[in-house]
Amino acid sequence: MKIGEVSRRSGVSARSLRYYEQHGLISARRESNGYREYDDSTVERAEIIQMLFGMDFPREVVTSVLACTGDAPAAAHEALAEQLVHVRAELAERIERLSATHRQVSAFLEEHGR
Repeated sequence: MKIGEVSRRSGVSARSLRYYEQHGLISARRESNGYREYDDSTVERAEIIQMLFGMDFPREVVTSVLACTGDAPAAAHEALAEQLVHVRAELAERIERLSATHRQVSAFLEEHGR
């Protein structure tokens, strides 16, 4: 299927799909006219990639998550686990900052009767 069809079915922009391909997250074969031709599995893979990027996972983690699909070797799972330890720590820090901001906003609103 062409890039426009993958975009329509996955909800991922053609520009993002090109970015994913450029970084080896998805692949397509080229037809003789130069058009990209994707297989059906690309739709689900693109949705997963978009979800992971939407959660602010860095590209390296996204790559590792994708490497753990199918019959991935134990080493791929171990590498992902190591990366996720760091992601979890970063998430905890972000949660704490957001919680502090939430407390400040709540205090301000309470002071102003809201």
